[in-house]
Amino acid sequence: MSIPARSEEVVVNEKERLKGLRRLDRAYACYAYVGLFTMVVLAVVTLPATEAAREGYGMSLILPGTILPIALVAALVMTVWLRHHRPLLVLGLSTVLLPLVCFVVGVSTPEAISEYAMDAVAGIYAVGAVLVPVWWFAKGRWRHRDSLLGDEGAR
Repeated sequence: MSIPARSEEVVVNEKERLKGLRRLDRAYACYAYVGLFTMVVLAVVTLPATEAAREGYGMSLILPGTILPIALVAALVMTVWLRHHRPLLVLGLSTVLLPLVCFVVGVSTPEAISEYAMDAVAGIYAVGAVLVPVWWFAKGRWRHRDSLLGDEGAR
C-alpha cells in the first residue's frame, strides 16, 4: 500500500515543480516584453528621423504600450513570489531602481549630457532585461529543471 501513496506523492511534487517552472517562464517573458518595449521606445526617441516619421512610430507603440503596465506589474508580482531565484530578483530590483537611477543621472550631469546619459542607462536596462530572459529560455530553464529532476532521481 505504501508504494502507490509514494508514487502519488511523486506526481504531486512533479506538478508543483512544473507549476513553479511555468511561473518562472511567465516572469521572464514579462521582463523580456518590458525590455523589448524599452528598446523600441529608445530607438524611436533617439534615432534621427523626421517629425512625421517619429509620430508614425509613436502611434505604432500605442497598442504595445497599453499592455506594458500589465506586463510590468505581473513581472514584479511574480518576482516577489519567486524571490529565491537570483536572476529574477536582480531584474526586479533593477526595474524598481531604474527611475531613481535615471533621476540621479539626469540631475548630476550637465544639461547637454544628461539626455544621453539617461538614454544610456535605459539602454543598459533594456539590454539586461532582454538578455537575462534569453539566457533563461536558452540555458537556465533546462539547468533549473534538471536540478529539480535530479532531486527526484536521488530517491
